[in-house]
Amino acid sequence: MMQIDEIDNINQQIIDDDDNAAIIDSDASDIDEEEASPLLSALDDLESRVVTALNEFKSHPGTVGSTATSAGSVKQSIHQELASILRPVVEVSAHTGPSTARALASSYPQNYTIEMCVDEIYTRINSELILPVILESAQSDTIPAKRSASLALFHTLHSEWCKAGSYLDGSTSAPSLAGPYGPGISPGSGHVSAPPFNPAEGQRRNQIKSARRAELLRRWVQSAIPNLTPGTFTNATLDASAAGRGVLSASAALKPCLRYMAERIGSADDAGALRLFLPVMRMIEGVLGRLFLERTRGGESTSMDKKGQVEGDALRSSCIKFLEIVVLCFSKKELPFQAASRMKKDNVANDFSLEDLPPGHPIITRESLEEIGDYAFSTLRGLVLLGGQAAIDPNLLLAAAASSSSGSNFMGGSNPFTPILDILKPAALAFLNFETDAEKAEAAGGDKNAFTLDRANIELDFGLSQKSYSLSINAIQMLATKRPVYFKESSVCLARRAIDPPGTSDNDGVLLSKAAITGIRTHLRSSCLTLLRHFLSVTSGSWEVLADALKQAGMETQADRALKASKQQLNLMKGGRAARNRAAVFYEWDTSADDSRAAKRQRDTDDAQARVRAAKMARGLGSGIQLPTSMVDACELVLLNLDNLPPKRPPVASSKQRKQPIDLDFVVDAVVSNGASLAMEENHWYDRDGGDGWAIEEGEVGEDGRPVLTFKMNSSVLDAGMKIAQGEKVKDTEKAFAEQSKLASSMAFSRVLMSSSNARSSAVADFGKQIAARLALTLEGVKAASEIERSHVMTVEAVESSIKKNAETEEELAGALEFALENPLVSSSLAYDLTPKGLSSDENEVSNAAASTSALAMRILNEAYVCSFNEDKAKYEKCLDLFVSSVVNACDLSNQNPKDNERKRIANAAASSLPHQLGAAPFLTPSSLNLVSSLCDIEEVVKKFSTKTPSQTIAEAAAARTAKAAAEKRATAALLILRDVAFQRDALRGSAVDCAVAIASGRLPASAQIEDKALKLVMNVIFPKNVDCADKVITSAAKELEFATRFAIENHEKIKKANEASARKKEKHGYSSKSALAPQSDEEKQALDRVRKPVVLVMALAVRRPEIIKAIMENGCRDGADVLAKAIRTNMPKLARAAATKHGSAKIAVQVADMASEKEAPLLICFLDNLVTAADKSLPSQELIDACQEIQKARLDADGKPDIRYIMPVVSGIKRVELLKELPDFVKGSDEILKTALHRMSERLGRYSMIFRDEPDPTENTLRGMSSCEQMVYLHQLDFHAIGIPQKRYLDVIRVCLEDDEVFNDRVVQAALDYISGKFLEGESLPLAYMRTIILTCSKHESLHSWICHVLLPRLVEGQVHSDKRQWEGWMRCAKMLENTGDQGISSLEAIEKLPEEQKKMYRAKYPKK
Repeated sequence: MMQIDEIDNINQQIIDDDDNAAIIDSDASDIDEEEASPLLSALDDLESRVVTALNEFKSHPGTVGSTATSAGSVKQSIHQELASILRPVVEVSAHTGPSTARALASSYPQNYTIEMCVDEIYTRINSELILPVILESAQSDTIPAKRSASLALFHTLHSEWCKAGSYLDGSTSAPSLAGPYGPGISPGSGHVSAPPFNPAEGQRRNQIKSARRAELLRRWVQSAIPNLTPGTFTNATLDASAAGRGVLSASAALKPCLRYMAERIGSADDAGALRLFLPVMRMIEGVLGRLFLERTRGGESTSMDKKGQVEGDALRSSCIKFLEIVVLCFSKKELPFQAASRMKKDNVANDFSLEDLPPGHPIITRESLEEIGDYAFSTLRGLVLLGGQAAIDPNLLLAAAASSSSGSNFMGGSNPFTPILDILKPAALAFLNFETDAEKAEAAGGDKNAFTLDRANIELDFGLSQKSYSLSINAIQMLATKRPVYFKESSVCLARRAIDPPGTSDNDGVLLSKAAITGIRTHLRSSCLTLLRHFLSVTSGSWEVLADALKQAGMETQADRALKASKQQLNLMKGGRAARNRAAVFYEWDTSADDSRAAKRQRDTDDAQARVRAAKMARGLGSGIQLPTSMVDACELVLLNLDNLPPKRPPVASSKQRKQPIDLDFVVDAVVSNGASLAMEENHWYDRDGGDGWAIEEGEVGEDGRPVLTFKMNSSVLDAGMKIAQGEKVKDTEKAFAEQSKLASSMAFSRVLMSSSNARSSAVADFGKQIAARLALTLEGVKAASEIERSHVMTVEAVESSIKKNAETEEELAGALEFALENPLVSSSLAYDLTPKGLSSDENEVSNAAASTSALAMRILNEAYVCSFNEDKAKYEKCLDLFVSSVVNACDLSNQNPKDNERKRIANAAASSLPHQLGAAPFLTPSSLNLVSSLCDIEEVVKKFSTKTPSQTIAEAAAARTAKAAAEKRATAALLILRDVAFQRDALRGSAVDCAVAIASGRLPASAQIEDKALKLVMNVIFPKNVDCADKVITSAAKELEFATRFAIENHEKIKKANEASARKKEKHGYSSKSALAPQSDEEKQALDRVRKPVVLVMALAVRRPEIIKAIMENGCRDGADVLAKAIRTNMPKLARAAATKHGSAKIAVQVADMASEKEAPLLICFLDNLVTAADKSLPSQELIDACQEIQKARLDADGKPDIRYIMPVVSGIKRVELLKELPDFVKGSDEILKTALHRMSERLGRYSMIFRDEPDPTENTLRGMSSCEQMVYLHQLDFHAIGIPQKRYLDVIRVCLEDDEVFNDRVVQAALDYISGKFLEGESLPLAYMRTIILTCSKHESLHSWICHVLLPRLVEGQVHSDKRQWEGWMRCAKMLENTGDQGISSLEAIEKLPEEQKKMYRAKYPKK
């Protein structure tokens, strides 16, 4: 909803492409420079899309939305919901931006180059907007789900940027084709020749591409590092969740970063490689720290209990997968003795090994990385063999944790590899110690495959669950096949664990159930079987231990088959060409067998189709023929099939059939009707000999050379028709004739309608529609034929749907529905062109559809208008309602199924032509305008198409946006219709404005964007048009305000009960409402949303017509309209500011006060109060102060005195000396009035709250307002006898102030008491309530005890407080309270000792010393 203070500044027409739109105070020559630049306009558009998505993402609460999902759909997770929100960011960043740059460069070659456009768009959209914002969110967002979405977005951006046509296009190496400067080469597009290109420019583009890739990867790594830091969140679960997402992001980023570093080293850019290498090392260090150092950091339970281990298992599983990637990247792909040509090459884009790293870099060396890979692999083996991580020396863990936390190496070196090795090496050595001891025992025993660990004596830092255990086994198996250098060690590791599986000792399976142990055992055996089947098991010699492990598990047969297959595979690799040819022949035979079976099935299918064709040809014309479109081909087909005609007509039920010879007419009828004429229904006499009812006679030849034709009707037929028309009694035969006549009329009408719609000649089509329109209104009660019955059903359903939506026009629409049921041909004609017919939808047909819709509908409306002169006056109105309902229904059906192209074509054509049709209609009705307004009800459509899912493709997203835009365009067309009616039809101006205002105020359903357009239409187009339009707008707005008032009153009791229930619930849980204007329950919130829009609309009009404020206040003060009053108070600041800006605060204040009655005083005071806002730093103007004082004098209270409430808004600007005169009146008021007045006096004196200000010039009073300290002083000094208030009220006022400790805190009270005591020393007497205030302060502010004891009480003794009996009693009581406080150094004894002897004795006599 628009803000009120923005409405006057809006001069934008709601539809830019409308030629009839009114120009509103705009200068066409005043064009902004940015709008004149296509590049800047495109940048602004792209930037606005990205900013919208990022704002929605940043403001997301981090929980799944409460929007209900449709039936059968799956509810989105929070990660899917956030990914769908960020999807436009990905599209603009990776695809829309580059394609826009290419389009601009090709469209404006004289202004822009492709490099200029690409660089500018990349810098503005990616470098300066998307990447920094997402990085900041990934590093510092307080919601883990949004951090996860930001981390995942970097991976998505990298994938999308690498696609054809984007910034890191890898589909082609040709600079002129590669993105973003070219479209790239999509997969499957074949060879594309690249245009000639300057090599120097190509090199420059490659450098820019490398820099962009480095920027993305660097920010990607930087986004993951903070999430790996321990303590990111104080909650352990949230911290583990963020770390897990950080590990996943690091896993995805590692290989792309290493490939980029290899490219930089190969290009001799050592510095460029090192800039990315150092963050990558910190990232690896962070992941390893979360795996091995959590126990030392206190992140997990230090015991091996199940609860402590389960909590960190999800994070541990991700770290184990990352450890596998580290080993894979930091190891060699080939064995030292094998040539690269003999190894199977993997996909380079999905793999990285040390062979891919060029030598020559001084720091990033293969040896250093290989060392990390070896230790990581040993750690993985330990996880599999031990079922967890062997306990590491705590001293080493502490040192590694300290260096990881500080970001430096605890050994003092500067090598970036050292922190990683400090974590990996102790973890690996802890396992290798146990492995070495077990191997020594194995050698001593003599069994080379025996390997036994004393698991009872092995202490683990953490154990593995089924998930993390399975990941570890998969990692070892994968490394064995991908990295042959690790094959033997991997095989031995898995075989040893398969021989000694989990569950064989008490120390195993802390986190494992029986089912998990069974699953892991099966996993180990299958992994051993997979490795045994590999040929490397033979070459490495590990087949023995693998086979032994499987035999011990009872899988000897499977082991023998696997070993045989591996040996056969090795022999084939080592064999000559003959062996490989024999293998190839076998596979060829196998393939040919499959081909033969497929060919046989195809032949069977072909034979079946041939038999069907033969059967159809044998039946010939008797079953109908689909004739070719060419007349020549059709004639040839007919002649060829003449022999297939039956010798006589098919048998029929009736024996009295008249014989018809087989002549040329018979053949032509059969051809034209596709054989239907051969099987005519005998009951339909009009199909057979209906023409006999008319006789044609040829007369003499006229002057034009043509004979005069005379048509005569059969007398019996005419008599039967006359009887039926006059309602006379008829015979059964005549009744049957009537029924047959209606049926014949229906079919004839259907043929006329269909032939006119399919006619190629526009003249013939128009003539046919003219006849159809006349027949439709003439043939009342005739049912629609089957060909057009669907159109009739659609019209009936449309009217029924409209009745449900438009309760206000239910009576008129009920009459239209009855008319449609009585005149099926009329309803069929009106909706005929809006009914899908399964036709193709090329451009010509779209234009023809629009023209057809316009012609036929207008013919019907015009005929109905003519008929309404002599017959039913409401016939035209009913036809109009039927037509508009059909158009609305067609649009609704298109919104429900946007994939139906024909419905979309029909809806677009109907909506686009509707303004012109209604503009040309003889007259319109209010009910038709209400129906037009229902086109704006697209809120569900907008929500449906605005919701995106991660599985949604770019094409589907684009289709959804197109459907949404089409719905909004149709809704905008409805607003145009209302505008045109308001401008061009004076009789219906009020109804059109009522509809537009109802849409703008939210009473008629519409989407938020359409409501905003309707508001602009009302305020900036219709209202300024002329005085009559302005009056109509104000009248309609008043109606909407009345509707809102009734709604508030009707729901008053319901809201009251809901608020009471909510208050009890909040009180039970100790909650309190922060704002009096905030909704107290869900029911009140819904009601506020309902009434807020009309309130804002009327307030916007009130800025231009202040007299409307009277209506606002009257309705807001009606009994039961509490919700409306709350909405008015909530939006009152906007109204007050806008009205004061336009008319002046003093003038509008007096004007509103003159209009308001005594019942409306609360809202009047609210209005005056908002004329002076706390946000405005300047003091109220003297004119406004004078106006408020004038209002105060004119509006007396119940005692006939000026009402002090009317000057309270401006007391902050009144001089202090004048406020002293008004202070007694505030004191006489209620506590609430007093507190409000005191707050207003000091609201602009915050810095002086603890100061009693002195006049700069004693001869002139210039100080305005009254600080909190001054208020406390003056309240004490009040002469309550003189102003006529009881002493109790005087004391209660000071107590009320002391209880408000947020305003009158201890420092304010201290300053006031100190000032009064200072004046006491100067000779002034103490106020009556002074000592009472000190006693209350002692009870309330313990912080002032010391000051009272050591400063204030001695000062009062010095001023001889004992001379005043009342004050002396108070002094003694206060001294007694503080004499023995229990706080060291705080006691009133010092002040007591300063008393004169007589007073001291008096004090001790009353309060003896204990």
